[in-house]
Amino acid sequence: MGFWGSWARFVFNVSSPNTTITTPRQIARLGRLDVCKHPVKIQNEFFEFLDFSRGLEPKTVCNNLETYERGTFPTFSDIVPGNKIVRAFLTDIDDSGRRVFYQGIDQNGNTIYSADGLSNVTGVFVSLVSPFVDSPMQITGLTGIQKDVTVAPVQFFEVDVTTGAQRLILTMEPSETVAAYRRYLVNGIPSVCCDGSAPQVTALAKLELIPVKEDTDYLLIQNIEALILEAQAIRHSKMDSDQAKKQSELEHRDAIRLLQGELVHYEGKDRPAINFKPFGNARLEHRRIGLLN
Repeated sequence: MGFWGSWARFVFNVSSPNTTITTPRQIARLGRLDVCKHPVKIQNEFFEFLDFSRGLEPKTVCNNLETYERGTFPTFSDIVPGNKIVRAFLTDIDDSGRRVFYQGIDQNGNTIYSADGLSNVTGVFVSLVSPFVDSPMQITGLTGIQKDVTVAPVQFFEVDVTTGAQRLILTMEPSETVAAYRRYLVNGIPSVCCDGSAPQVTALAKLELIPVKEDTDYLLIQNIEALILEAQAIRHSKMDSDQAKKQSELEHRDAIRLLQGELVHYEGKDRPAINFKPFGNARLEHRRIGLLN
């Protein structure tokens, strides 16, 4: 999963039999999942197209308990089809005048284009005002959201222009400028676990490296010596000199060595996590053998 301090456990409430999980900014990827105390493997986006796979998921019947990557999305929840606009709410009045940028499809199914000064852009800019500002046109699907660095978080809602009902689809943090979140399909979730409890997804996640902005921000990698060496390596890598390039490689290796030593210090060498599959994908349940089918 990475170096010490670069992963964490998360719990998601889900519905059955299929659900999608969109991870927050702090998560780079989900490494392993558990549903009802049963480990669940994560397949990448190519798996469903391979000859030995079950094909595209989800299916209407006979869904296996497995997880599939679904790519990167600009919102935590998609816009529900209908007559919708996007509404951006400020949480600090000092952010008035800063801009957000929407990219997507309008109510006619066309890509949104607009003019920004003398430039033509694929999307539309909106200036933030208190308490909220609406998109200038109906949007049936979002493909991208960007915003300026703000003082406080900005919340985005889909709003039904007929009923006025609104639903939160995204919250962007102050330092966040581009909305991009990993999404996964968890397939074949039981309606209830064997112990009678409601199913949840527990994930071991690789954390995203978010640049620090304030003195109180936490470092994802807390090994100061390794960070100093890597900063020196980056500095030498930008110099037009063979000797500098060699020095950069040495400093980078030393930084990795320090991180690996820190990992051994906290995790030890004698208890590695091993997932051994002697038969590869030819598991017994695929052949309906024994009690595993």
